[in-house]
Amino acid sequence: MTDTQIFKKIFLFQDLLEEEVQKVLGLTALRTFPAGQVIIHEGEAGDSMFIMCQGEVEITKRLGLVLDEEAPRERIIVRLKAEEGVCFGEMALLENEPRSATVTALTECQLLEMGRENFLRLVQQNCEMGSKILLRLAQLLSRYLRKTNQDMVKLTTAMAIALGR
Repeated sequence: MTDTQIFKKIFLFQDLLEEEVQKVLGLTALRTFPAGQVIIHEGEAGDSMFIMCQGEVEITKRLGLVLDEEAPRERIIVRLKAEEGVCFGEMALLENEPRSATVTALTECQLLEMGRENFLRLVQQNCEMGSKILLRLAQLLSRYLRKTNQDMVKLTTAMAIALGR
């Protein structure tokens, strides 16, 4: 699959014209990670996002409370495959905050990495294209927030039932 075909599957870039995709591609670096290697560590500083070209990753989140030694310390949130047209780490393009989860390569992965500085420069120098990407990014983050809210309602409902209230 060519890089431009990959970009057409990625939600953030679906509104871009071919020449705009080429500009974005020019800001990325191809990175290869072997199976088992951690790509992103939860809690560490992050300044780039990754676009999956090949492979499969697992995203995990540390558990806040571990009740005993045998209990797992992390929870698998999701598994992503390149052919699904996915990227991760996109929050790092907007803020200088610690990574919110750990991402580990399950198979050998080829990823395109885009740094925050390159992304912000692209948005500033190409207002129309930047608006397209930022709108998609806002929509994506809105989806994440909506899902988190739904999960919170389910969790609090389950807790209320478990506590008999």
